[in-house]
Amino acid sequence: MEIQTTGKRRILNWKKKITDWCLKPLVKIYLSRQTSFRYQQLRMRIFPGVFHPQFFFSSTFLADFISELPLQGKSFCEPCSGSGLLAILARKRGAKVVCFDISERAVANISENARLNDIQVGEAGFLLYLSDGFSQVPSQSFDYLVINPPYFFHDPQREDQYAWYAGSEGQFFHRFFSALHSYTHLHSQCFMVLADNCELERIQGIAAECGWKLDLVREKRIWWEMNYIFHLRKA
Repeated sequence: MEIQTTGKRRILNWKKKITDWCLKPLVKIYLSRQTSFRYQQLRMRIFPGVFHPQFFFSSTFLADFISELPLQGKSFCEPCSGSGLLAILARKRGAKVVCFDISERAVANISENARLNDIQVGEAGFLLYLSDGFSQVPSQSFDYLVINPPYFFHDPQREDQYAWYAGSEGQFFHRFFSALHSYTHLHSQCFMVLADNCELERIQGIAAECGWKLDLVREKRIWWEMNYIFHLRKA
């Protein structure tokens, strides 16, 4: 991973502070209503309270990455789907998709975005579940599994916080990595996006406890934030 100099860190910290002071209040107001978003040829509507791929860098970084994967005819799973960007992109690229989210609002948003992009929810090619982790998803193995998880070690208090908070003890990651064995086969390719503002070593430690290793395959700085895509493999 990139080693930053003290001077470089200071510059990035100031950029972040300026953004926090000036832009975050405006973004918060903007996200309080339904908005529109485009990625490649996809038309998306983002409901208030749903993780917005235009303003939170990890979504489009991961979307760019999966656009390069050979998805035609493959089975693809996206936990924590949010607006459904990655799941819909995968379906448009020929994958058979299963996606799910713990939030009723997010599931409704995914259904709406599927409709906007001429995808029929409930058909064999695109199955959508309201599910806390894998709890409501029938056991099966996927060729590809891609996740943009909640990063931060806090307890969610509201529905919209499930996209951000993994529980004070990382309960989300414990459940996810423990269940992942039941949804993968020998040649499954699993990828997770994380950023430098989350507790990377702590997440890696939970993964290791559950028999998984995170190998860095891509990194990208977007504004002040380093984003990382990890390949998850059985330790």
